[in-house]
Amino acid sequence: MPRLLLLISAIAALLAIAPAGTASAASPEQGTVVYVEMKLKTNNGLRAQLETSENGTVTLEIGEKGRYVTYEVPGEVTESGLKVRFGRLGLIDVVFTPTTTLNSTEPSEGCTGAPRTLREGVFTGTIDFTGEREYVRIEGPQAEGSMSVISQWQCFEEPTPFAAASRLLAHGSEKESEHASLHAQKRSCLCFFAAGIHHRDRKGRRGRSIFYGFKVERREGMQIARVTKTLGSPTAFVFNHEAGTATLRAPKPLTGKATFEERPGRDLWRSTIRVPLLGAEPLHTGRPGFKAGLYPEYHFD
Repeated sequence: MPRLLLLISAIAALLAIAPAGTASAASPEQGTVVYVEMKLKTNNGLRAQLETSENGTVTLEIGEKGRYVTYEVPGEVTESGLKVRFGRLGLIDVVFTPTTTLNSTEPSEGCTGAPRTLREGVFTGTIDFTGEREYVRIEGPQAEGSMSVISQWQCFEEPTPFAAASRLLAHGSEKESEHASLHAQKRSCLCFFAAGIHHRDRKGRRGRSIFYGFKVERREGMQIARVTKTLGSPTAFVFNHEAGTATLRAPKPLTGKATFEERPGRDLWRSTIRVPLLGAEPLHTGRPGFKAGLYPEYHFD
């Protein structure tokens, strides 16, 4: 069975629930890297944010607490603005007008090049996006955002090399508490379901459980990732590593329950758990093709 770390790696690589800072887009002919971030208004209170990446990928993230969808697609970004088409879902084609310079950094001593700038401003033009099943609508003539232009500096002195230190994880505390993770995967649809549990330890601290549903689609040049997560009490996930069994009762907005049992040849996974997803049908974790595994690890912090 695939390890739980494969699921966590997939979520980390394909979905950033809480993105930090801005992303970037290279402009080799100008010797710069352009970082863009836009906050977009929706028709129903969902949060929407657009960012560009270093390899030219544009990511549009839409969601609310515990439920998110990201759309990734190649786009065009320059110091003048941004143009990206999300298949039949919409088009964003805007020009950037700076209003405030937040930071301007000159090359450091021994280096030459243009200043590196961070500006806030307004993106004006076409903003038109409709989510699947019309779960969200984004439209308007403009949006506020920021643009960072990072010029490539040529330095005459080589930087001092250093070795990155690897952080070691302490495992002593694991002996004082109980951990478990369960995940079910269906490769044919790139669908994942995962649950983690951290029981109360010897010091009396309360435990918790966490549940994830995750689905990836690829169409019209886009990669679409949908995720729903929620927290529950320790009793929502009961496990026995010695017996190789687990019982789950999904907390809201998820519904249903599931049981897992390790068996020679083929483990037993029975589930009625349904995970609601923005813009798509709920994820039915008990359908044919799902394979599950139980592990003595907790990777959901």
